[in-house]
Amino acid sequence: MAQIRIHRDGTVEALCGTQDIGGGARTAVLILASRAFEWLPLSKIVVRIGDSDFGASGASAGSSTTGGVTQEFRKASEAVKAKFFGEIAPRLKAGAGDLEIREGGRVGVKGQERSIAWDEACSLLRDTVLGHAPTIVEPEAQWAFVHEDGTVEQATEETHPA
Repeated sequence: MAQIRIHRDGTVEALCGTQDIGGGARTAVLILASRAFEWLPLSKIVVRIGDSDFGASGASAGSSTTGGVTQEFRKASEAVKAKFFGEIAPRLKAGAGDLEIREGGRVGVKGQERSIAWDEACSLLRDTVLGHAPTIVEPEAQWAFVHEDGTVEQATEETHPA
């Protein structure tokens, strides 16, 4: 599961359980997070990966790792942006659907020139905003089986007794 947190100080945390086994997963996640926020400066982004506390994630398997985390972070970034816009929109006298992130992280109203700096927009938050993208394996489960045809089977006591 990929998670993205936007903090009031303007930092963005990108978290997932996948490992970096030398294929550049940490760098890929850093770039994905920057791109999701219209090239937010890399200095604003903190990447935390390889910890099971962050939830299940795609496999760490060479070049396929990047493909696996890309989709998760795309979904997580859309979820967190929706929450972010929803929370700051009233303070900007706009609807959440009217807001956009512009290059470099500025936040503005679509079709209008007015915008505010990323840090200023984040300071409008009441608390950290979290967006996540669940994996196809439910978090409550301890085991799942991926079959050769690519289907995923959730392990349950009924299907796979201990």
